[in-house]
Order: sequence, then C-alpha cells, then structure tokens
Amino acid sequence: RGESGGRRRGDAGFFWEPTVLSRTPQESEMMTHEPFGPIAAIAPFVRAEDAVREANRLPYGLVAYAFTRSPEVAARLGSALEAGVIGLNTFAVVVPETPFGGVKDSGYGAEGGTEGVSAFLVSKYIAHADQA
Repeated sequence: RGESGGRRRGDAGFFWEPTVLSRTPQESEMMTHEPFGPIAAIAPFVRAEDAVREANRLPYGLVAYAFTRSPEVAARLGSALEAGVIGLNTFAVVVPETPFGGVKDSGYGAEGGTEGVSAFLVSKYIAHADQA
C-alpha cells in the first residue's frame, strides 16, 4: 500500500506526523474503525453509488469528504452520505458559526453554531388567556 508520513514526532507525548494511506484494504482496521488523529485513507471510486455504500457501511458518521468535478454527483453525495459534517471538494468544514457533530455511533447532537447553543438554553412557552 502507499503511505506518506506515519512517524512519531519528537520523543515526548503522543505526536504523530500527518499520515496518508492509499490502496488500503477494505477489511483493514483503518477502514473498519473510526480513526482519530492526523490520518486519511484515500479510496478512489468510479461510481458515486459505490463510494456512498462504502462510506455508509460502518456504524460511524462524524465527517465525510468527497471530491468530484460534477455538481450533480456532489449533490447526490451530500444527500446520501450518513455523516454529521460533509466536505464536498474541501477539507475546510469546521467554523465557529456552524454546527459540528456526528451521527450513528459517532455522536448525538451538535456543538457550535446556534444548534450547539440550544442545549444550554431554557426554552419556555407561555400561553396566556386574554384578561380583558
């Protein structure tokens, strides 16, 4: 398989170089668990349906990324991918004014944006009959 990075940085702590893997077997741990850290597995597909099936086959759904030249394919991927955040033709997906959170086993709810603030609010509805 092809690799870039993947070495420890320094001799203290748990710092790891950003790592890119290609041609990673579908049954490998990288492709069957939710990795946290500076690592990306590249999996090219010919058909968008195959990419969606692969992305959605696991019980995780934090962030998904897809790159395509077709606006139609991008729209289909955005609708079909089961993830809390989706980057289409970009890695820049997290900004303070937008919600961040996963679906399935990757989380419940969101933080950031107005969606994240709502968990800290006390909503109240008061209905009052006219006293006139």
